[in-house]
Amino acid sequence: MNQHSRMMYRTALKSSIQLAKGCTEPVAVALAAAKCGAQLDRAEPATIEVAVSANIFKNALAVIVPGTGEAGLPVAASLGYLWGDPAAGLGVIPQLTTDQRTRVLGLAHSGKVTVTVADVPDKLYVAVKATTPDGHTALTKIAGSHTNIYFVQQDDQVVWDNGKPTQAAPAGWLTFMRQTTLADIWDFAVNQEAVEGLQFILTTRDHNLALAQDGFDHHYGMGVGQAIASAKGLGNTDNLTSRIIAWTAAAADARMGGSQLLAATNSGSGNQGITATVPVCVAAEEWGSSKKQLIRALTLSHLTAIYIHSFLPSLTAYCATHSAAMGAATGICYLAGGTVEDAARAIKIMIGDANGLICDGAGCSCAVKVSTAVQTMLKAVDMALQGITVPATNGVVSESVDETIRGLGKLTSEGMAATDSIILKIMRAKNN
Repeated sequence: MNQHSRMMYRTALKSSIQLAKGCTEPVAVALAAAKCGAQLDRAEPATIEVAVSANIFKNALAVIVPGTGEAGLPVAASLGYLWGDPAAGLGVIPQLTTDQRTRVLGLAHSGKVTVTVADVPDKLYVAVKATTPDGHTALTKIAGSHTNIYFVQQDDQVVWDNGKPTQAAPAGWLTFMRQTTLADIWDFAVNQEAVEGLQFILTTRDHNLALAQDGFDHHYGMGVGQAIASAKGLGNTDNLTSRIIAWTAAAADARMGGSQLLAATNSGSGNQGITATVPVCVAAEEWGSSKKQLIRALTLSHLTAIYIHSFLPSLTAYCATHSAAMGAATGICYLAGGTVEDAARAIKIMIGDANGLICDGAGCSCAVKVSTAVQTMLKAVDMALQGITVPATNGVVSESVDETIRGLGKLTSEGMAATDSIILKIMRAKNN
């Protein structure tokens, strides 16, 4: 493997794994609002107008904004405008005092903050315009990624305009990932890269396990992780499988339920980062894996998740915790002494099994979907390590795991194209 390929893998990891507080869709709105607030010196706003793409709206409707105890884009925009640090990226949401929380909720419920769905083709788009009582304005626009502020205007002066990004111009590392293979990822993570150069991957362990512990220590959302950990009757299975599912769900509970701890993301999503991280860490602890083995397993997991997600839209009707769990399958296969062929079988089983896991918006029920993705993954790994896989004559599964992955991308990009609009219609109807 040449030096360029190794550099691109490291770039993909460092670009895709970021620290974020709360769900990244309302965080993007808070970031745009924070930039407006900074432009206007946090002057008391007369109005804050938020316009977002349908996918952002869908994924921000029901998720709790950290530190506020409430959900919704008016809350996220109010928090960002009043207290957010635009230089902090996905960490824009600060720790709030009681007085700050009261002021945020007061603004959010004042009628000054309005939210509309923008008529744009983008999956990820945010525009926030703030106006002060004396008529000064600030406008911030985000597109392409959750932190890509591409346009800022204050009053009539354009502060900067980098042009709205297009799907036709992906980042270099993303283009590289679309051209790689699972075998090359395995070779990089297991054989080619010195483990000292991958130490940064442990930040995913530190942050996402802390979130899981927070999910056990406090009741967030539906308390899925707590429920699985304390299940009786049919669910009373005190074993590694149960612990992996419970710990991963608990981290998602905390993240979606308003925890003020940071999540390490994967492909722009905290839940994907959690799903690619926690199962691998729990398995490594149970099996007494070395630190070096854990680093390589986490590298495998996150790179595989990035690889699969490179074929998906940035936001889609497909719940990508399922593809992130395919990354975890690869990492766990490695820890179990398996081969890249075992990992390939596990991924093909998962794509042949639950490729229709639907994202119907972010909220506390995301922890249930996370637990489903992880449960599917563990079943697939168990079967794959026994040499079982889905035959290429079945469904969307191909002979090659890489072609199967590309088929999943086509299924989600084209086959689910109409699903988002239907979900959004249902969600808006019940909230009117």
